Amino acid sequence: MVVETSSGGRGFDTEEELQAHLGTLEAELPSESVYTNGRRRTASDVQEDIAVVREELEHLRARLSIVAQQAETAVKSRAEWANASAHAQLGDYPWLKLAGGMASAFVATQVVKKLPLGSLVAAALPLVVASVRRRIDS
Repeated sequence: MVVETSSGGRGFDTEEELQAHLGTLEAELPSESVYTNGRRRTASDVQEDIAVVREELEHLRARLSIVAQQAETAVKSRAEWANASAHAQLGDYPWLKLAGGMASAFVATQVVKKLPLGSLVAAALPLVVASVRRRIDS
């Protein structure tokens, strides 16, 4: 009888080989005495562990606070840089000028959409084709 384990599909020919392998694995595992130093854990041991974890949490919160402050500073400095750059490129009231440019582009787009460009293109197309033919022929 072949018994397969989940570790890489390795099979054993007999039940005794499987049990021997399991015994070897169990012997390699660390015992509880490694963690408890051969004595039973008491409530004070648990309280000490909790105190250590709380102290680590306080340190992590302090570090997280510092990182948050640094991120806030970075965002503020980036915004100040963008504002200064806009002033350098567009002069006084750069955001108003930018908004005006965007509004005028929108209005121009709406006007172009309403123009009867179909008939204009139909009238100009033969002229463009004739011009291209003249350049090719010469």
